Amino acid sequence: MNIQHYYLKTADISLNASLTALMPPFFFLLLFLNKFPGANFIIILFPFIIYSFLCHQMYLLNKQRAAEAAASNFYSNGQAPLPMLQQSSVLIAFLPAPSLRMVIFDTEGRRIGEIRDMKMRKLRWFLPYFIDRFFPKRLGIYDHTENLEASIIICKRGIEILSSDARCRELIEFKKDGTTLLFQNGDMRYAVPKSFLHTDLQVLNEQSHRIARLRKGWMPFEWGKRFTDPNTPVLTFNVSLAAKEKRRIYAMFAALFLYRNH
Repeated sequence: MNIQHYYLKTADISLNASLTALMPPFFFLLLFLNKFPGANFIIILFPFIIYSFLCHQMYLLNKQRAAEAAASNFYSNGQAPLPMLQQSSVLIAFLPAPSLRMVIFDTEGRRIGEIRDMKMRKLRWFLPYFIDRFFPKRLGIYDHTENLEASIIICKRGIEILSSDARCRELIEFKKDGTTLLFQNGDMRYAVPKSFLHTDLQVLNEQSHRIARLRKGWMPFEWGKRFTDPNTPVLTFNVSLAAKEKRRIYAMFAALFLYRNH
C-alpha cells in the first residue's frame, strides 16, 4: 500500500458509509410515509441524510487526494523502504477499525508498517468505545510485508509489549500527573505533556529531553505533494534513538489513539 491506495481505500469506505446511511430513510419511506405528517417525517430522516451527505463529501475529497498523489509519480524509483524502526520521520494515518488501525508511511508515501487489532471481531464494530474499552486489547505491530514484529496488550495496569517469538516481554505502566501522562518502564520514564486536541504531542525522557514528537498540521512542502491532507500527523524521533525505544513510543501512541477512528 502507498498513500494513493490509502486515499482510494478511505474513499471507498466513505462511499459505502454514505450509501448505507440512505438505507434507513428508504425503509421509512416505503413503510411509514402515510403514517407521519410531512414535517415530522423529514425531521426523522434528516440526521441520516446529513450523515450520508458528509460521507459522500469525504468520498469526493479522498478521490481527489488519490488523483493528486498519483500525479506526483513519487513511488516510481522501485527502491525498497527502510524498516519502520529505522525511520526517523514517519507519517501516520488511520483507517476505520473496532479500536485502532494505524497505518505508518515513510516520507516517500510508502506504507512501512501498521499497528492494528490482531483479532477484529465483527461484534466489536457495534460496541460503543466506552464499553469496548473495558476489554483488554491485543494489537500487532506489522512491517510492510505483513510480518508481525511485536504485539501490544493494552489493559488497565498498562501496556505490555511482547516480541514476535514471545521471548522478550516488557511492561510500561502509565498514570497521570496533573496534565502530564507518565509512562514507566523499569528505570526508564517517559512524560507526554497534554496537548490541545493531540495536535502536538512530545515525548520527554527522564532528563526532560525531547526524544519524539507527533505534530498535526505541520509538514514540509515537499511531502505535501504526496500527502495531500495537510493535517496528516508527522512523527519524528531523535536520530540517536534505538529501535527498542521507538517500539515503546509506538506502543504509547497506540494507547493514546486507541479509538481514533472507531
